[in-house]
Amino acid sequence: MSIEDYKNNDDLQLYDSVIKKLIVDHENKSIEVHFLKVVERVDRGEHNFTYKVREAILTFSGVVYANLPYCMEFDEWSEFYRSAIVKSSRMLERVPERAKSNKLLQHIYLGIDNGNEYNQQDIVCSSYSMELGPNEYILHDDFEWLYEE
Repeated sequence: MSIEDYKNNDDLQLYDSVIKKLIVDHENKSIEVHFLKVVERVDRGEHNFTYKVREAILTFSGVVYANLPYCMEFDEWSEFYRSAIVKSSRMLERVPERAKSNKLLQHIYLGIDNGNEYNQQDIVCSSYSMELGPNEYILHDDFEWLYEE
């Protein structure tokens, strides 16, 4: 499957969710993305938004490959734009046999809007999970962060 076949997907339903931090753990072969998952769009205009969000952690385990271009810009917050769970890709085919070692690997594609730059991330791992926090918050475009409704 080529990137053109999946780059416009949002399989993980992450669109517009704001990234707080990215943790790469070489020792445990895992990657964690802490973010504010949009659960409801309260208001969305051309230059403003108000969302109901929940804190979330997306964890990738058994990582055998990751390409994680990422940038931070003044006055910008990175947000998810696209996501895809890819069962068959050139990237999966390129993983060495010994890295596969009887694992069913998945290729996860993430498209991230870093403000003035768009980055594509690719992660090949044996599993992933998403954990949502219990509380809902309101997030405005001014990013004065969160307050409970």
